[in-house]
Amino acid sequence: MQKRLKSPIPIILTGCIFFIYSLIFPMFRYTDIVIGLAVAGISYFIFNKLISGKIIDLPPEMAIKHTGNERADDFIKQGRDYIRRLDELDNLINNEKVSAQINHLAEVSLQIFDFIAKNPTQARKINTFMEYYFPTALKLLESYNELSGRTVKGENISMTLDRISTSLKSIETAFEHQLDSLYSDKALDIKTDIAVLENIIEREGLK
Repeated sequence: MQKRLKSPIPIILTGCIFFIYSLIFPMFRYTDIVIGLAVAGISYFIFNKLISGKIIDLPPEMAIKHTGNERADDFIKQGRDYIRRLDELDNLINNEKVSAQINHLAEVSLQIFDFIAKNPTQARKINTFMEYYFPTALKLLESYNELSGRTVKGENISMTLDRISTSLKSIETAFEHQLDSLYSDKALDIKTDIAVLENIIEREGLK
């Protein structure tokens, strides 16, 4: 599976065009500012079409695991669809910060489903993750994609886009906490093993 990474060059060239424009025209007039922004917007659209990003090979798509646990299998299958949609939205949304957030959500999600595939009896621990966190993340990203695609953005749209971007940070944290909580039992087992080992070493006078 391949993915095209967005090139930063169109943004850099657009910034240069706007800078040159500001040197030529007095930017203290409202009409010059509006025209300058329009020129920058058109320039970015043209550069973005002409300059293609880098194509990279992605890891194979998460396979459907048949663990024998119905809930685990359903979650893994649904998770594959969720991650595929994340990738589609990443290609649609033209914002580097949001793109990085999407990629991080996909990376953490893959680790979560990999854990469930290896520990299917723990599937119950991701009920809220599957029924609320992941669908909410996708809903917000769908809204971001819709609103960011509008050619004219008023105050309400701009504020909503900023709020969604800020909320995605909280969702990233929730995803990370979900992954961390799955390893709580394993961490406890390791802690117990270490404690027993240290007690034996001390008892045998090897410390």
